[in-house]
Amino acid sequence: MRALTVIPKKPGSAEVREVPDPVPADDEVVVDVVRVGLCGTDAEIDHGEYGVAPLGSDFLILGHESFGRVSRPARPTKESGPVLAESTPVVASVRRPDRCPNCSRGEADMCLWGDYTERGIRGLHGFCAERYAERPEYLFAVPEEIAAVAVLLEPLSISEKGWRQVSAAQRRMTIWEPRRAIVTGAGPVGILAAVLLRLRGLDVTVVERTAKPDRRALLARIGVGYAATSVTPLDEVAGPKGHADVILEATGSSEVAFAAMDLVGPNGALILTSVTGGTRSLEVPADDINKRLVLSNALVLGTVNANAVDFRQGLVDLAAAERRWPGFLLSLITRRVPLEKATEALRHDPAQIKQVVEI
Repeated sequence: MRALTVIPKKPGSAEVREVPDPVPADDEVVVDVVRVGLCGTDAEIDHGEYGVAPLGSDFLILGHESFGRVSRPARPTKESGPVLAESTPVVASVRRPDRCPNCSRGEADMCLWGDYTERGIRGLHGFCAERYAERPEYLFAVPEEIAAVAVLLEPLSISEKGWRQVSAAQRRMTIWEPRRAIVTGAGPVGILAAVLLRLRGLDVTVVERTAKPDRRALLARIGVGYAATSVTPLDEVAGPKGHADVILEATGSSEVAFAAMDLVGPNGALILTSVTGGTRSLEVPADDINKRLVLSNALVLGTVNANAVDFRQGLVDLAAAERRWPGFLLSLITRRVPLEKATEALRHDPAQIKQVVEI
């Protein structure tokens, strides 16, 4: 079969090549891949910044944002749950557990030992191939009415986890009624975060560096404000009170992450989702940031990967968004390329929101 592969730590090694078909175990499902989303993580792996091939392989199949259909169900056993029938549309999660106490309790996203593996990233092949094999517990059945946008589930799950954990942490107080949110970054993670926050009833503004009128018009469709820091400084975006109840950072910029710490309102929360590569250093007003966070009872929370509960909630929210704003989610997929041209979708193009490979 064909697959998009890289040689980890070798910059610019991405290519579409023939690789062996997966050999499923009896308890594994075979999934025919329909489409795969590519993101900054895939590009960074192709740049040689990180990535680990599976044991015994000199290459890694890329792709961790998947959508496909079951082509061969797993063999049922007495211990197995409901069987995923042939043609069932599915999305796969990314991380696989080690044996730490959290992983053993279904919380691989909160791994303690760090020996986990991740599809398409670390130690396991990804999904940008014609098919893959997987155990059913790592697959999520997708309702047919959102099958066309289900490839967005994995990037949405990042914000789902962040919101779930912030909501849990904010039980530290009797009353927390957030009203205003800022999302920094108008890429797929940022826009999907805005969708989630709008579904929760918040007034949301999405901020990015360079003004894009089409992005402003797109976000207006779901009642989300838009600002560009090249026109309006970030502290002015926060409004007359100079703060927000919730900030979700999704730019990939450490500078923006630290700037956002100074905009968290009383009892507010900053959710950091960007995995920043490189070795950049910054000068920051450390005393002011520290004082503001302390005096505001502010919460700064990092979130990576997602739990099964976040994928399941993401399916609920995708369906809710599709009912409320028909066609909006589909409009986020702005470029589709066939598998043979998959390397083209690894190139950053600021005009695109989500690039997908159609298998």
